[in-house]
Amino acid sequence: MTRSFKIGLALVGALLAVGPINAQKAPPVQRPRAALLQDIDRMFLNQVTREMALSPEQVPRFQRVVSTWAQKRNTLEAEERRLRQALNGELRPGVAANPDSVSKFVDALNDNRVDYANSFRDEMRELMPILSPVQRGQFQIARDRLLQRVRELQQQRQGAGGPANPRT
Repeated sequence: MTRSFKIGLALVGALLAVGPINAQKAPPVQRPRAALLQDIDRMFLNQVTREMALSPEQVPRFQRVVSTWAQKRNTLEAEERRLRQALNGELRPGVAANPDSVSKFVDALNDNRVDYANSFRDEMRELMPILSPVQRGQFQIARDRLLQRVRELQQQRQGAGGPANPRT
């Protein structure tokens, strides 16, 4: 792992830890989650762009594709949160659940998960004419490392009483 990638992971960790650390101080001025995620995405894109040694012609095309798919995944994540809340609302203890609604929410959640997984495959297909096979491999590994690190940080945060992210 390169030094700059380690620095990027440290930044991700710092950004994800903002909530629990700030909760111990006076009322903080926190940036919205979406702004933090945009910063992480931007730092990650800049980092992998350098590590993959993209040509000036590749950079805007690569960033456009990756940003477009990140937005699509953000939409899928928001839909999953909505569906989970709706399903949890149906499955409240002591309240009879509507079987048709529960079935609809479970099916929609599963469809959403498939769409989310397929988004990575479709993104890679779209990157095929832009990146060399080696660059696509580098991008895949860098993103997998980032996602793994995010999962680890979320598990640590969850263990400390913070909110969990159901997507990971």
